[in-house]
Amino acid sequence: MIDTHLHLDDPRLANDVDRIINDCRAANIQFVVNNSCDMPSMLAGVRLADKYNEVFATIGMHPHESKSYCDDFAREMTRLAVHPKVVAVGEIGLDYHYDLSDRNTQRDVFALQIEFADKYKLPLTLHIRDAYGDAWDILRAQKRYLNSGVLWHCYGGSAEFARQAVREGHYFAFGGAITFKNARKEDVIEQIPIDRILSETDSPYMSPEPLRGRVNTPLNIPIIVSKLASMYRVDVATMEARISDNALRYFPKIRAFRGK
Repeated sequence: MIDTHLHLDDPRLANDVDRIINDCRAANIQFVVNNSCDMPSMLAGVRLADKYNEVFATIGMHPHESKSYCDDFAREMTRLAVHPKVVAVGEIGLDYHYDLSDRNTQRDVFALQIEFADKYKLPLTLHIRDAYGDAWDILRAQKRYLNSGVLWHCYGGSAEFARQAVREGHYFAFGGAITFKNARKEDVIEQIPIDRILSETDSPYMSPEPLRGRVNTPLNIPIIVSKLASMYRVDVATMEARISDNALRYFPKIRAFRGK
């Protein structure tokens, strides 16, 4: 099994990473992708990737932190982009729910990082909340830079929007929220081919049912995979295999590192 989006550097997990990774090995979780939000998390993610064979990292600035984007951050992204275990630019995008950075700044930084990702042939991991229209407008305007893949992390948009993104070849990741009783994602899943689906936990956030409210870890990924299997009407082993194939296709640097 695979967790394509988590935050092992978060203080709620950072002191327990050795145990978490050992437990992942015992649970046959093949690899995890630690996602960047700002300078400290970006650097921590690469350190974790250097330390643990099963950990890969992304680089990039979360929309909440867009106001802090600067030349130093851009230089550090450039230095890390060629690291063999840096596999994507993310999580980047727009968040109009909290508006922790000015919306114009969010849009500018999002567009800059899309161009950066293309320069280094890295796929994107998007964080979009209450901003799907503006996000789509930016992706459409930047389409010439979308040559390595677009992944909608924790997808929360409509079925119609998903259908539109599927036509553009985009991928979608689902985590704990898909298990919530009020999730009602069946109409969305119907629009997404099984070869475009990835699994994630977003640890330490978004624990799945029946663990909602507790600190999340990648050890909960089987709950996500099982839920996706039921929604796609396949057995868990088939769902695991499809997600593994999808992840190695979407993140070619993971495939290269693992010799697949």
